[in-house]
Amino acid sequence: MKRVLLVILLIGSTGCASTSTFPTDRPAAHRDTLSMTEIDSYRTPGMTAYDLIAHLRPEFLKNRGINSFREKVPRTATVYLNGSPYGSIDALKSLNAGIVTGVRYLSAASATSQFGMDQTGGAILVSTR
Repeated sequence: MKRVLLVILLIGSTGCASTSTFPTDRPAAHRDTLSMTEIDSYRTPGMTAYDLIAHLRPEFLKNRGINSFREKVPRTATVYLNGSPYGSIDALKSLNAGIVTGVRYLSAASATSQFGMDQTGGAILVSTR
């Protein structure tokens, strides 16, 4: 009886042991965020923030289509630099990529809840040194 109990206990304990199937050497990259590691791996002298984003996450720069019946022109994302409004996507062309430490894209819903009703194209949040 003790042997049977011991065998059941051994089988149960090894069956419940979990093995990780995810790589642990690096964290998974989120498609809505550009990390410092990704930025440093591609950044070159003289590059603009627009060039950097266009290569690493081109979907950040695309318009999302017309969001209402009243709008005739599709809206693009608004750029925020360190939490303050910076301008349209074209403003990224005047920002040196050498000072960029992170970039995050917010969907229209997230941008509207964080920055107000005028963010129907989403928002690009740029962090600098």
